[in-house]
Amino acid sequence: MYPPPPLRSMASLTLVLASCATTGSAGLAMRETGPEVVEVRIHGNEALPDSRIEDRIATRATNRFLFFGGEHHLEPGALTQDVHRIEDLYEEEGYYAAMAWAQVRELGDEKVRIDFHVVEGPPTIVRSLLVVGLDDLPPEVRARVLEEPALVRGDRLVEASYEAMKGQILRRLAARGYAAVELEALAEVSPERGTADLVFEVEPGDRYHFGEITVEGNLLIPERKVKEAARVVLWPGAPYSPYRLADAEQEIFSLGVFASSVAVGQEPDPDTLEVPVRLFVSEADFLRLRVGAGAGIEQGLEQIRAVADFAHLNLFGGMQRLTLHNEVAYRVVLGEARSGIAGRAVAELTQPDLIRTRIDVALRFGYERQFTQSFTSESIAARIGAPIRFRRWLYLTPSYNLERYFHVSVFDEESLAVQEANRRTPLVNCPQGCTFSYLEQRLIADRRSNPMEPRAGWYASIGLQEGGSVLGGDFTWIRFVPEGRHYVSLSNDVILATRLELGFLQPLGDQDGCSRSPDVYSQQVRCSPIVVRFFGGGAGGFRGVGAGRLSPLRVVEEDRGGRRRELFIPQGGNSSFLGTLELRWLFAENWSSAFFIDAANVAAGALEAFELATMHYAAGAGIRYRTPIGPARLDVGYRFLRRHLEVINDDAVVEKRLIDWFGVFISIGEAF
Repeated sequence: MYPPPPLRSMASLTLVLASCATTGSAGLAMRETGPEVVEVRIHGNEALPDSRIEDRIATRATNRFLFFGGEHHLEPGALTQDVHRIEDLYEEEGYYAAMAWAQVRELGDEKVRIDFHVVEGPPTIVRSLLVVGLDDLPPEVRARVLEEPALVRGDRLVEASYEAMKGQILRRLAARGYAAVELEALAEVSPERGTADLVFEVEPGDRYHFGEITVEGNLLIPERKVKEAARVVLWPGAPYSPYRLADAEQEIFSLGVFASSVAVGQEPDPDTLEVPVRLFVSEADFLRLRVGAGAGIEQGLEQIRAVADFAHLNLFGGMQRLTLHNEVAYRVVLGEARSGIAGRAVAELTQPDLIRTRIDVALRFGYERQFTQSFTSESIAARIGAPIRFRRWLYLTPSYNLERYFHVSVFDEESLAVQEANRRTPLVNCPQGCTFSYLEQRLIADRRSNPMEPRAGWYASIGLQEGGSVLGGDFTWIRFVPEGRHYVSLSNDVILATRLELGFLQPLGDQDGCSRSPDVYSQQVRCSPIVVRFFGGGAGGFRGVGAGRLSPLRVVEEDRGGRRRELFIPQGGNSSFLGTLELRWLFAENWSSAFFIDAANVAAGALEAFELATMHYAAGAGIRYRTPIGPARLDVGYRFLRRHLEVINDDAVVEKRLIDWFGVFISIGEAF
């Protein structure tokens, strides 16, 4: 028995180099710059394709075309090395009896052809495999170490699998506190018989835990803040694990004030059974400014937009974060021939660890002007929240919110007011303003590999609102929105992404105006506030219609220059459903494509959107180009069942042309 790595056969293999195997090449003399190689052929290879062998060898054929490619010449000694490279490659793939040799065939005019010949021989199969030294470990640890091994009896002895088996044992023991594992791997290979016997001798040693933590690199951020973030996973006495070190790096980085963080386990101390930890951090630039502009095109809506953001990450020296967000857009609602300004300005100040460690206090104030297909309004809002950071990927934000709406108008308000007489439909009969006062709780768990372009992992969130007149508001409601996303890498270039989002809104209290209304839609929504209703569609939602268009619609006739036309105004609903299945293919370095099926619905009743009989479906494809701020994408969706959008006050239909069944979207960032 003898130890790889790397695995090498002890058998004597015959190497033949026939540089003058033919009469035509008998007098060929090797020179410092040899003849031009015009062709390289490989013969006898069945287990490995030509491309694998060609990638390994140094000899290349001339591939010059016009001004492209290059001219390649035979180098002295290159063939001998290439023969060894081919045999090494076959050993790595489990063919220990493989033999190779090369022929040089002269073609005249200082040109040659190289023929590599391979006799693969039988593959080497693992006849026996033992892992010894684990008997004294706890049963659950031993079972985990041996679970789904990278190499088993009957497998071909591939070097990558052999190395993976060793790494698997070491990683799984280290993840359970065994920081000083010793592993010796022995292999007895018989190339002639095509068998291998493997033994992995393990000495786990003692189980360790984390010890003292030291910090280096911090200048303005207190050391205790860094240690507090790390101790979420590296608390005193926590079992040693390299995965905990990686988690500690992420916990520190999630503070938002460091450009980098590295956690390193020091030499294990056999006397104390502790692994000291050293944290290396590099502080980020605390002042950040972002300015940008862009344009958006969706079905029925166009806009140009400008954004200016400012952030200070360490305002008073205690990691207080101040952010200012300003956004203004000029929007054109195509079908309604309306245009106007929309925008918002928000200031938020966060004081970390104010209540206790990892419980912050956040104050937010803002102004917003909304310009939608349904209504326009202005509002001021204030919020006080207490974000609770359980982990960097798991946090809960309870908050109290107060919003005041004014200068409210609904499209064609005079016409709608006649239909809605004696009904207190929010944002129609409150031109003097409406007040929304509510509690909100939002729980988020984000385990995505990359929030901007996720390739693996999952995301889940639950949002809950409780609005009430007891809090000083004009309306009372409960709003519940759960969402889940999942990402799986089917290969290096293909990702399967899925999403499910539900919405439920239940107005509370007695609203006599709605109950007496002859309008069935108003009775169903029970006068829920329009600003908290659900609207579907758009680049980040159901890609069969434009943003906000997936909703019960109210048709309004408009007389323009003697021509009457129908306008369809989204009214929103009290329930929503959105499900997406998307296959993403990264076909080039910066390019990817997507193929998707969306299922969605928005309905007036609190549970109606979940009925399969009324669901809308869209299938489509898109293309993305990677940019520093996220993928720029173009998506086209088609509602293949041709189920008409709901019109609540008429028998009119929205979709009169073929193009009305399509949705086209240009935007930045993945849909989810």
